[in-house]
This record gives sequence, structure tokens and C-alpha cells, in this order.
Amino acid sequence: MYDMWPFRRKKNEIDLEDVKSWSKEDTKHFFLTASDEEFHVFIETCFSVKSEGNCVDMLNLLRGLDNDGLFYGIAKATKVESQFDHSKYLAALISIISIIINLYVKVNVVLAIVVTALLVMYMLFKIGREMRRRISAVYLKSLLEQVKAEKEKVKAS
Repeated sequence: MYDMWPFRRKKNEIDLEDVKSWSKEDTKHFFLTASDEEFHVFIETCFSVKSEGNCVDMLNLLRGLDNDGLFYGIAKATKVESQFDHSKYLAALISIISIIINLYVKVNVVLAIVVTALLVMYMLFKIGREMRRRISAVYLKSLLEQVKAEKEKVKAS
């Protein structure tokens, strides 16, 4: 994960050509064992605009999953989706507003502005970074649910 230089991280990389050759067991195993970062890289690599020409291959990979694989994938995507839910920042935002009002009233206007700017920039940075992950997870979850519904429809016929 890390190279010899202590401050430079290696990026998680998933080779699209390797993913195309995964079996349904490989995919199921990946859904079970992948970290959230690996899962995000998988979605970004295989189901994004960058991999547009390979969408049919990736959809066929998902269609090849059995019910257990679909359940694992949906569960993983739901976990990532809820983990990066931005509504959890509402309490922090209310706290920031109360700190700002307290600083403004009791201490110093300049200090209140500086603290406000720092806290708001930090919150916006976190929200911006996490938004991509949540959107990716929702996208994959939607695909998995559609594949699951398609399988149930075929089974009912």
C-alpha cells in the first residue's frame, strides 16, 4: 500500500482487463472482502465515464452473479451509501453556527470570521470528497437491484 517514501501513498488500482475476466465467485469474493476505498475504485474504474465502452461487459459481469453475489453487492453499496450520507452533518452545522454566534457576541468579530471560514471550508471539503463515493455507490446499487429484478422476472416467467 505504501512505497518507500513515507508521505506518498500508492493509489489503489484495479485493472479493467482483469475485472473482465473475473468469474462470479471472484466478483462475490470482491464484494465481501473489498475495503470501502477498493470498492470505490472498482466503481470508478468499471462503471464510470472513463470506462464507457466497457459498460456492457461490466453489466454482463453483474448479470452473471448469483443471488448471494447480488445481495453482497447491494449490501456493500448500501453500506457505502449510508456511510457517506451528508445529512449527518446537520448537527455539526448547527454547532458551528452556535460557536460563531458565541464568538461574535463574546470575543471578537475577526476571530469569529476566521473560525467560521476554516470550519466551513473543512466541512465543504469533506462533503465534496465524499459525494463522489456516495453517488458511485448509489449507481452500482441501482444496477445490482435492476439485475436482481431482471433475474426474478425471468424466474417468474
